[in-house]
Amino acid sequence: MNCIFSIKPIYIFLFSVVLMVSTGSCKSNSHEATFELLAKEPIVQIELDSLTSNVSNWLSFFYDSEQDSGLVFSIDNDQNELELYSLESGGLVSKLKFQEEGPAGVGRLSAISILALDSILIFPPFTNEYFGVNLVTKILKKGEFQKPDGFSSINSQTRFFRSIPFLKDNYLYTKTLFGGNYLLLENEELSGKPLMYRVDLSDGAVEFSKFTFPDDYWADGKRHYEFSSALNDNQLVFSFHSDHNIYYGVSFDEPLKKKLAKSKYLSQKFEDLPLGNDANARRGYFATTGHYGNLLYDQFRDVYYRFCYPKKEVEKDEDLRELVMFPQEFSVMILNSELDVIGETLLANNDDKYAASNAFVGPKGLYISVNHPKSELNREESFGFQLFTLEIKAP
Repeated sequence: MNCIFSIKPIYIFLFSVVLMVSTGSCKSNSHEATFELLAKEPIVQIELDSLTSNVSNWLSFFYDSEQDSGLVFSIDNDQNELELYSLESGGLVSKLKFQEEGPAGVGRLSAISILALDSILIFPPFTNEYFGVNLVTKILKKGEFQKPDGFSSINSQTRFFRSIPFLKDNYLYTKTLFGGNYLLLENEELSGKPLMYRVDLSDGAVEFSKFTFPDDYWADGKRHYEFSSALNDNQLVFSFHSDHNIYYGVSFDEPLKKKLAKSKYLSQKFEDLPLGNDANARRGYFATTGHYGNLLYDQFRDVYYRFCYPKKEVEKDEDLRELVMFPQEFSVMILNSELDVIGETLLANNDDKYAASNAFVGPKGLYISVNHPKSELNREESFGFQLFTLEIKAP
């Protein structure tokens, strides 16, 4: 049996006595306590230069337990740069610009995996290549793999359906999406499509997982088929756009198991994906229908955060494109290590506005960007993050 474990030991952050007891109940007695996310002041600001957007297309936080230190990693697509920032100082630590072409070219920088504070993997889109980079020595090593026909290259994303490749025992595990025209697929065919494959870095060979789409995902109509995944120390967990269940597995060669984890802000039934060529109808679907988004694992508190987007009624003059990129309202579900729902916090239903696609977990809690274009807290010259801490909800 191929068990899946994280790359590094999990570091457990020491809470106050009250919170330490309460997070213990998260694991063993989840239904006796309800939790919520509370905003803490001040807003965390990270200063940017004039060329850097304050909304990142790839953003994550990496913590090294041995060094007791962490950094925010962000990709600047326009400059083909990787930028490392400190939460503590609120400033830039280092910036690395990569060539797109030539002997040292890595293509368009858009997707990475962080192995250590000084080591990353780069995944050029639509290719069978990857690059290992030492951020200190700047040494670049190229590798190739046998990209499977009809499936995506190594997939790393953090904005809407977060899923980051990870390394274990010389295997690189990655999310994958099937290619081709989904309109030609039926539910039975979809249910056989794998969600992951792994690359043997010694020879580039690829092996698909037994993790596949749910058997009934399209049984009542076609819905968006994207999904997010999160890794903890002993299992992989999957959250789909239009499925109230959470799916999990500990073995690469065994099917996923499921557990109901429904948001109280979503209706039981999901809307069907428009199948015609009306771009505005499709944009409206992604902007207004109720669905699930990112799934993040909090290694410091041993909980998961599942982002949910309630159905939204729009006015005729509202910008659907902006609503897709910057939803005005969402909730964050809290799941314990057994995937029981132990709380849910609704955000942005008042004057506060968040860029939910830029979120990450740090030692102090969950950070969500305030760089929504309609937020009063949005500053063009900085990343701004609201820190949310996990607390027992008052009766």
